[in-house]
Amino acid sequence: MWKLSKTILTKCLEQRAMIIGKTMSISSEPLPVITMPQKMIKKLDRHKSGIREREEKSRRMGRRSQTMVISCKRSEYNCHKGEKFQDENDRNLASHGWKHSKSVGDYFTLVSYSKNPAVLGEDKREKFSDQNVNSRLVEGLKELGFINMTTVQSESISKILNGQQLIMAAETGSGKTLAYLVPIIERIEQQIKRFGRENPRNSPYAIILTPSHELTEQIGSVIESLSNYTDVRYHMEFGGRGTQGKLAWPISRSMDILISTPGVLAKFLTAGHIKGSNLQHIIFDEADTLLDDSFSGSVNYIIRKLQASSGASVRDEDVIVNKGVQFILVSATLAKGLQDIIGNLIPVDKMARVTTAGLHRLMPHVPQKFIRVSNADKAEQMIKLLKTKQKPTLVFCNKSETVFWLNQTLLENNIDNIMLSGALQERQRQGRFIQFQEGKYDVMVATDIASRGLDTTRVEHIINFDFPLFMSDYIHRVGRVGRVGAPNSGHVTSLISQKWDVDLLWKIEMAARKQSELHNVNANIKRKIDGIIAQKYGVQ
Repeated sequence: MWKLSKTILTKCLEQRAMIIGKTMSISSEPLPVITMPQKMIKKLDRHKSGIREREEKSRRMGRRSQTMVISCKRSEYNCHKGEKFQDENDRNLASHGWKHSKSVGDYFTLVSYSKNPAVLGEDKREKFSDQNVNSRLVEGLKELGFINMTTVQSESISKILNGQQLIMAAETGSGKTLAYLVPIIERIEQQIKRFGRENPRNSPYAIILTPSHELTEQIGSVIESLSNYTDVRYHMEFGGRGTQGKLAWPISRSMDILISTPGVLAKFLTAGHIKGSNLQHIIFDEADTLLDDSFSGSVNYIIRKLQASSGASVRDEDVIVNKGVQFILVSATLAKGLQDIIGNLIPVDKMARVTTAGLHRLMPHVPQKFIRVSNADKAEQMIKLLKTKQKPTLVFCNKSETVFWLNQTLLENNIDNIMLSGALQERQRQGRFIQFQEGKYDVMVATDIASRGLDTTRVEHIINFDFPLFMSDYIHRVGRVGRVGAPNSGHVTSLISQKWDVDLLWKIEMAARKQSELHNVNANIKRKIDGIIAQKYGVQ
């Protein structure tokens, strides 16, 4: 048996040698030249480059954190915490090709991977009772569910109590309203207790300026909720379309705090209805918007008309008294160029600053999904989202016209909703946000008027039907969920349908992958638009 096998093996080896010999004789002849189109060569090069990048990414898998930051439809673009991102190569972005119509149907999500940065850790937690605030006010805060302070409250309250000029910039939903209201109420009560209430009618100790009717009402409601725990009296005034007749009637009442929008306050000052003789504090709530070119003229006029100037504070026994006016600028985005805007009236460069680690960053506790859709299918996708996820939802559009159209479109598809826009007349607009907050409607369609400062702890879902044009608008819109005190972190869905949407999206995805700050956060929208028009049409 062994000999037979050996014979067969020998014959096989001889046949193989003959085949090799023939092959060698054939290979000595010149081979034909095969040419390839340049387009195909480039495509192969890109394919090889992609393979190398994926292999490199695979090698990094063992060194990176297992915490996912970005989850993509195409899993090769997934990103984990600590993973290095080569920002010079845009091909590493999941949204790289989204300007092309072939990308329709693609999506990716910024995953929730951390706790709310506005909440202090267990080892750093402080209570309102730890501050120099009277026990009666602390008890009122406790009744409302406010016991522990957030980061911005912990760092700001003592500075305001000590009379410092302050710029307070912290992420949305971090408790900035109470961060200035608590110390202002405390200081007014101290003054009343020490000197008595001798302020004449229409002569407040503090003026709070806001950019909208809704935010004015909200701040008033916060003070009202504390009315059983403080003797401070407040008054609200807000302007808008159709209010000219109301402004003709002079108000006459005793007030410690006046909350107002700039337009109506400027008219009252012109008419002599409001006096600044006892003024101690001016607060700019949503300062980035108030110092936008749309409002800055009225704001500058108000400061000049009140003859308000900053000054040092002095202690009179146990009471801090301002020699001038204490200015407090509050915002979720820190506007650039403050010195240029109001530096001639307020010493911005000398003001104390409180900024938090979450400022100008994507909120790590709020999932944010981006879906590439066609413009034609946008409304259908919107209806699908609202019917599959029946939660309190705030829908944002860039224009009032879109708000009106979408409001009707949703109603025609049996989705009950309420709309909010600055284009509505005052009598139509009044009470709409309150109705949404009270649960009479689960869907509100709005312009960015609903994105600034409003406490939307009820909202669980934000939908950007129109993707915002500017980074500051994206920050404010997303900030309507994931707020301190909300029952859950909520989530955000953005529909990407236009090529220009992708430019901003690239910056957002880049910041998410690099775990860095968001760039170009400047809320002066009017100036940006004017600049774009000037550049396009050559206007000087």
